[in-house]
Amino acid sequence: MNNFFLELTIALLFGIGVFLVLRRDMMKVIIGFGIISHAINLYIVGGGVFSDPNTIVPILEEEQIVNQGLIFNDNLTAGILGPIASAPYNGFVDPLVQSLVLTAIVIGLATTAFVLTLCYRINEEYGTIDVQELRRLRE
Repeated sequence: MNNFFLELTIALLFGIGVFLVLRRDMMKVIIGFGIISHAINLYIVGGGVFSDPNTIVPILEEEQIVNQGLIFNDNLTAGILGPIASAPYNGFVDPLVQSLVLTAIVIGLATTAFVLTLCYRINEEYGTIDVQELRRLRE
């Protein structure tokens, strides 16, 4: 049930973003790209959740390690890096996915700031941020 609401939220965000990108106002286009970026980030984070109880868990707390007597053998051929947890630990999230999305958020913030600065300069130079008016002024 939670996956349905996650998918619905991602679809709504993506739809709203596409709707805003197709507008004439440059500010709405910039906001639309930001919303699409957040929808993609949410999709990536949602894909990093381990729902299978037999999944190898990458990171555990110290209490779990001491109480369970876990195996700490890295086996690159089997794709195992770090401790191997037994079945009671399920519902974990891959930290690599979260770090990649955090990096994408920071890059998106910097790109959005740059594009907003360009939009401000265009408004100062031409007096409008309407895309069709700017095309007419260019001709």
